[in-house]
Amino acid sequence: MVITSSSMFLFPTASSLLVTIMSIINLLSLTAAGYMEMSGKNKQYAKFCDSNASKNPKDDKNFHLKSKNGMLLFYTPSYVVAIASLAIFPHQNLRFLMVLYAITIHFFKRIVEVMFVHKFSGSMMLDAATTIGLSYAVSISTVIYAQYLSMEFPEPCMDLKYIGLAMFLVGIVGNFYHHYILSNLRKNGDKAYKIPKGGLFDLVICPHYLFEIVGFIGVLCIAQTMSMFCYTLGTIFLLMGRSHATRKWYVSKFGEKFPKDVKAIIPHLF
Repeated sequence: MVITSSSMFLFPTASSLLVTIMSIINLLSLTAAGYMEMSGKNKQYAKFCDSNASKNPKDDKNFHLKSKNGMLLFYTPSYVVAIASLAIFPHQNLRFLMVLYAITIHFFKRIVEVMFVHKFSGSMMLDAATTIGLSYAVSISTVIYAQYLSMEFPEPCMDLKYIGLAMFLVGIVGNFYHHYILSNLRKNGDKAYKIPKGGLFDLVICPHYLFEIVGFIGVLCIAQTMSMFCYTLGTIFLLMGRSHATRKWYVSKFGEKFPKDVKAIIPHLF
């Protein structure tokens, strides 16, 4: 048997045309979203989009949600998909269950943060929140189904699931820690933005995105499927674009007060 790079690190591509197509769509759509973020064409859920909103609410015919409710709409469908998958596939192999539990924990954490950690101001459009929430759910469904199909193939030569578990835990803890720092910037109903300090904020303006990427790479190492590879790579491009836009926003808002040596997401590089 000739060992190829794919059989060394990844399961063979899932034997489903639908999964293959959806995996490519996930990669392309997330990459395009990252490019749009970097180009300044931000989605209507980021803090730097308020300036693009209509100054007179009567002129805006779109239905808006409070930001907190919109963020819940982002994450709840994917959490429901993950929980449903645990019920549908209760007795599978260890790798499959590790992927399911990692995804479930990831979205459960996000919902908990929205409810109890993050502080919100402003609103977002209902159609944007719904579209993003459904797209997350479809992507997660594709990843889970691809993982299920991968069980018909031999294991990759290199088993990375325990390395992946360690990376996932580092990512989720680091992401939560920096979200907690962000939440403590505002005291007593203060809605003004401040330059974050502490943790890795002294090196990059979006360390929470950096740790989110570490977490997704961890899930990829657990899954070792092409579908998860596409989703992870697309997410990396998206978060790099969003971090670039975030740094640009801080520079425009704070000018010379913003430290020039603080990068977007990768210390000393980007």
